[in-house]
Parts: sequence; structure tokens; C-alpha cells
Amino acid sequence: MIYYAILLISFFIIFLFIRLNRVAFQKLAKSSLELVNGLMAETDEDEKIKDVQQKTNGLVAALFKMFLVIIIAFAVGSIPIIIYALVTETNYQELDFSSFYAILFLSLGATIPFIIPSGKKKTSDYSELSQLLHRMALDNYNISNRLFKREKKKIRKKGLKQRPDFVIVSGLARAGTTSLMNDLSEVDGFVSLNYANMPFLMAPNTWRKFYKPKTEKLKERSHKDGIMIGYNSNEALEEYFFKVKADDAFIKADHLTEYSISEETYNDYLDYQNIIKPDDKKTYLAKNNNFILRYNSMRNYNGEFIMVLMFRDPLTHAASLMEKHIEYQKLQKEDPFVLEYMNWLGHHEFGLNQKPFVFNAHEYNNPYDKTSLNYWLKNWIYYYQYILKIDHPNTLLINYDDYCKNPGIVVKTILQKTPLNSKIPEFQSFNNSRKTNREFDKNLYEEAQQVYAKLIDKANSGT
Repeated sequence: MIYYAILLISFFIIFLFIRLNRVAFQKLAKSSLELVNGLMAETDEDEKIKDVQQKTNGLVAALFKMFLVIIIAFAVGSIPIIIYALVTETNYQELDFSSFYAILFLSLGATIPFIIPSGKKKTSDYSELSQLLHRMALDNYNISNRLFKREKKKIRKKGLKQRPDFVIVSGLARAGTTSLMNDLSEVDGFVSLNYANMPFLMAPNTWRKFYKPKTEKLKERSHKDGIMIGYNSNEALEEYFFKVKADDAFIKADHLTEYSISEETYNDYLDYQNIIKPDDKKTYLAKNNNFILRYNSMRNYNGEFIMVLMFRDPLTHAASLMEKHIEYQKLQKEDPFVLEYMNWLGHHEFGLNQKPFVFNAHEYNNPYDKTSLNYWLKNWIYYYQYILKIDHPNTLLINYDDYCKNPGIVVKTILQKTPLNSKIPEFQSFNNSRKTNREFDKNLYEEAQQVYAKLIDKANSGT
């Protein structure tokens, strides 16, 4: 029986060492997929060969590290067995590794390291396996695009028509866009991406075959603003589509830039909407604060889609953005995966990788520190001065205060622009007032108030 206990200890040591060095196996999985992603690239051959060689070298290095971990693990884990053989003067060929008890204790030794608590403080809501899956699914654009083409081919066989009358809710972050999207999604006929579609956002139907979350448990989202989310909750996830199609070309080192989409990307976007919708009687709905970066080129292809742009009192809006920026900097330092997650989805509104919008026709200059209320006021002015120049009958300006007082009327106004003839649910008005004691430049505030007054006039006039 002592021998079997030693077998258990040996395999416990082996697999404990492997568990402690599991990063080597995770790196191998990532490197393997990165090589496949490189092979799928539709780039210049010389550039592709160079990239594939680099990724091959990375894969070989990952393989070497993995084998090294395994060799060391078995070398260290064999020590108790070697000592037992030497003390008992047992020939190694006589050691039992195949009997029922031997297999039982080997299995126990290999299992225990993976079920005992690690003792580390949990820093993320996502497990290591979940994080690895997200990285593999979202870091490889060529694979994502290939999966999309596969789903597009399937959806076209169903004969779904491309519909140009989709609805986009947008605006500067913290303007109430999520709340409005959630209210609209309660109207029968709208369909949106939701958390259950993560992380295979370019192939949601394929992913749905393997992943069908049943829990309805809700939790407050990381913004800590009272909005509860679950797997079936709608979220701003479509930006990943545009990131893949543009290969992040509009995401610069310190800003997000306005750009034009191609006609091919526009048609793919309509196909993508059909992938999300179960039938062509449904209307696609999305919240996307980055949509403004491609708004003009999208309008060149389509005058029918509804763009809802929300705005809010500049001082309270700027204060909310600044507070979230400070909170998310802290959160992302404590849990780096939050930063990765936000980068994947193009969420650069606040946090360690905050990037302002920069529109090609307008010079951007913001000399203030990001922990200053003036920085966020300046961004507010720059953004909404650009919004004031937009003039289209299917682009609606919505005042956040009006929405808070009469959400049902706002939803009805938007629905009148769509082909939907659905019953509007009962919505409760709410008060979301905010005060700030932060210092700010009075001249900057007055300039913001002037822009705000013009936004109100434009929203009230419906032009």
C-alpha cells in the first residue's frame, strides 16, 4: 500500500508542476491559432511569408517550453518512485503501473492538483479557460472573417433580403444610449447582439450550436450604474465586425479617426445583420458609439437607416465620463482582462486605453489632463459641434433629459421612423441627476452651454 501512496504523490507532483506552469500550454494553444490566422491572411505574399515565419518561430518556441515543462515535471515527480525502488531494492521492471490500484492512485494523483483551490485571490469574473477562449476567438481577425464568410454563405441560401432600415443608437458615452437601447429592445420586432454571442461574434449561429446558456441570473454591469445584465442582455458588440473588416485601421495610437467603408463592407454589414436576425421581418438594432466614425460613408450607401444620437447636459455628462475614466483605470489595473475585453470591442471611451474621436474635417486639440473635468468638457464640445453639422431626416437628436422624463414618447418617436407597428411597453420615467464639485474653466463651460442650447433647438425642431 505504501507503493501506491508513493504513486499518488509522484503523479500529484507531476501534475501540480504542470498546473503551476499551465501558461506554457495556453501559449501553445494561442501560438497554434495565430499561425493558422497568419496562413489565412490575404496580404502581399512577401509580407505573408515573413509573418508566417515569425508565427512559426513563436509556435516552435511555445512547443519547446511545453515539452520542457513536461520533462521537468516527470523528472521531479519520478524522484519518490526512484527513492522507493532504491530503498526496497526493487527492479524498475517489477514496479506496478497497470493494475487496478495502480491506475486508481495514478488517476487520483493526477486529478487532485486540478481540484484543490489555487489560493490566489480571484481578480476577474472570467476564468482562465474563458479568458483563453476569448483571446483565441477575438485576437485572430482572419479566422473571424473566414467564419463570417461561412455563415454569410449559409444565410444567403435561406434567401433573407438585405434590409436597409436598421436602427443605430449612438452618442458620446454616458449619454443614456444603453438605457435607450434596452427600452427599444423590449419592443417586439427588434433583434440585437447579446452577451451569449460572445466571444464568436462573427459566427453567432455556429457558436449557438455549442453554447446555450440557460441561466437568467442578472448582475450589475461594471459601470456600476444600476443597469443589470445577463447572457440575454443586449450589448454594444457589433463594433468587432468593423474592427475585423478594417483591420483596426481607424484605431490610432492616441485617437479614433473618421474613415470610409467600402461598398463590400457595407453589403457584408447587411449580411451580418441577417446572421443576427432569425428572419427578415425583424429589424436590426444596435448601440454603437463608434458608428459616427463611418456615418458619412454609410449614408452614401444608405439613406434609410435610423441613427439616434443622444446628448446630455455638458457638465453632468463630462463629470460622468471623468468619474468612469478614473474608475476604469483602477479596475483595469486590478484586472488587466477588462482592458483586453474593452479593446476587443472597440470601447475606448474611458480607462487606460481611452481614445477621443477625431474627425478628418476638424482639427482636434485638447491640452488638458484626462483627470481634469476640462478635458472631458473639451471633448464634449468637439464631438457635439460635429454632430450639429449632421442634417438628415433619418438622424434623430434625443435630449437625455427628455428621455428620462418621457421614455415612452422617445421610443414612439423612433418607432415612427421604422416599419414596425408594435405595441409600446409601459416605461417609467426616472431621474438621474448628477452634481459635481470639480473645478472647471468657466469659459469652456459657457462654450459647452452654447453648443448644448443649439442641440436642444435642433432636437426640438426635428432637423
